[in-house]
Order: sequence, then structure tokens, then C-alpha cells
Amino acid sequence: MNQKDKLLQIIQMYGFALDEIILYLDTHPECQDGLDYYNKYLALKKAAVEEYNKLYGPLTAEQVLSRNKWTWVHEPWPWERSAN
Repeated sequence: MNQKDKLLQIIQMYGFALDEIILYLDTHPECQDGLDYYNKYLALKKAAVEEYNKLYGPLTAEQVLSRNKWTWVHEPWPWERSAN
């Protein structure tokens, strides 16, 4: 597995952890440990997505960094990148 695939797998792992803790917090909104876990993995995912965006391009159109030109259409789509 190359570095790009590893980083994408990490992003997916953090996303899964966030989905699960959100479900928990829906029924335990006062749980400080749950909130701490959520904040920890939210920060980890944001950092991983930012790193991926800088190295390989955005995963979603909302992550396009350019302010002068719409670059989303000039790069391979995220689902096409794994073929390269």
C-alpha cells in the first residue's frame, strides 16, 4: 500500500470513529469522555484531510484551495485517483 492509500485509509478510519461517537453522543449528550473522544478524532480527521488535500488534491469540491480558478475539474476525480 502506498502512502496516498494509507492516508486515505486513515481518513476513512477517523470518519468511521466519528460516525460511531456521534451515534453515542445522540443518546449520551452529557458524556464528557464521549465529547473528548469526538473532539480528538475530529481534529485528527481534519489534519489528515488537510494533508491529503495538499499532497494529492481535494477529496470533495468544498476542499478546493484555489481562490483564482476552479481547479476541481482539472484533477482526476477522487474515485479515479486509485486507478493511477
